[in-house]
Order: sequence, then C-alpha cells, then structure tokens
Amino acid sequence: VAGVRAYPSVTAIDGEVDLAVLAVPADGVIEVVKECAEKGVRGLVVVSSGFGETGPEGRERQDELARIARAYGLRVVGPNCLGIANTDPAIRLNATLAATVPGHGRVGFFSQSGALGTALLQRVAQRGMGISSFVSAGNRADVSGNDLLQYWEEDPRTDVILLYLESLGNPRKFARLARRISRRKPIVVVKSGGTTQNVPRGHAAPVLGLPDTALSSLFEQAGVIRVDDLIQQFDVAQLLAYQPLPRGSRVGLVGNSDALALLAADACVRAGLDP
Repeated sequence: VAGVRAYPSVTAIDGEVDLAVLAVPADGVIEVVKECAEKGVRGLVVVSSGFGETGPEGRERQDELARIARAYGLRVVGPNCLGIANTDPAIRLNATLAATVPGHGRVGFFSQSGALGTALLQRVAQRGMGISSFVSAGNRADVSGNDLLQYWEEDPRTDVILLYLESLGNPRKFARLARRISRRKPIVVVKSGGTTQNVPRGHAAPVLGLPDTALSSLFEQAGVIRVDDLIQQFDVAQLLAYQPLPRGSRVGLVGNSDALALLAADACVRAGLDP
C-alpha cells in the first residue's frame, strides 16, 4: 500500500509483533484484538473512537475490549486516544495522530485528552523543551496515569513527570505512588474539572466527589506540584528539567524598573529567599 508492505491480517505478519496500533472502525476492533492475542502481541494502542464517549452501546464495546484484553494478558492504551511516542534515539517511535512530536528530552508527559495533547505537543516543541515519552490515555479503559507513574519511576531517561488529568480513578493508589516517586522525580499536575468534578464521557473512572480543596491537599501531601494551567506546567517542567538546584537562598535581581524589582524582592522574601 503506497509502497509499504501490507498484510491481510495480524496473524499473517512475518515474525514477532511488539506493538499493535489499532486504527480501524470501532466495531472491528474486538476482532483485531483477538488476532493480536493469537499472534502474541502484548501491547495495543487503540486510537479508534466510537467507544464509551458515544453512549451506552459504545460503553459496552469498551467494556468488552477491556475484558478480552485482560483475558489474553494484553495491555491497552486507549481507546479514543491520540497515541504514544518515544524519543529514545534507539527507538524513535511516533505512534500518534499528532502533526508535531517534540525532540529528545528528559520529561515524561501524560495527557488524558487527545485534542489537548496535540496542542500541548506543539507547544512543547516550540519551546524546544523535548520529551522522553508521551502517552495519551483517551478513555483509559486499561492503562492509566498510575501505570505511567510506575513506568517513569523506573525509566532512567525521565527526570520530570507531567500529568494532565481529567479523571483520577484510584486516588489512594495515586497518592501512595506519587509520595514515593516525587522524592526522586518531580511530578507536575494540571487537573481539570476542579469546580465541577465532572468526568468526561467515556472515561473508565467514577466521579471523585471530592471538593477541590481536598484534592489540592492530597496532591500536597503526596509531594505533587499542582499548577493552575498548562503554561505554568511547562514553565515549572522546564525549570525542573534544566535548571540545577541552587546551593543557597541568595538571589540576585537585575532589572530596569524599581517597581518591578521591589515586587520581585518581596516575592523572594515571602518564599524564604534572601534577595
């Protein structure tokens, strides 16, 4: 097809298959998953839409996908996701629908939103920040943010972890993991739905029912850095990934406005620094 070798089915492929990216209509996904299981594939990325986000029928299809994957020992990213990317020079994997993927860096990036993930990857690339890997979980029928935390904890190529969360399936497990991991690798979180606590349609996670103040307290106790928006998240990530820790509390201020310098000096004092 267009000069690229193609096969009539997964089982007809020569040799082993490590990862399958499913981009077929939703009603054909289950059949392909079964073929992948027969072939011995262990990892699936389902970018196809038409699952829990579409209503009851799609939810049943999503539950069936998760059930079959567990029965065959498969791990699934998605469905209805943007995909995954890995910038390791030895791998160079771009299994996403994004037009732009940043270069190699030290930041692991998890986004539940596919649409937002596209814009975020473009913004990261514009900053020249780079990423180690990127995962868009979509409806997160299987692989979740907690799974990625454990992966990045053991990944020597990742120094900082960024999470854009629309839902939090298991807050207790998240807090336990984050408390351990944040001692060695900073975790920076943007959590949407703070005032409404709504969960997007299709997400395999219940509504938390926690007030936003309780969620902020959970993040703080777990050592997680919570920021208000994505610009702040990138600013903090860039600082954590590339700026060495200062040896002391002394800060030098250089500026061309006394008023702005005074504001900056006051901010330093409030933070316990010595301008």
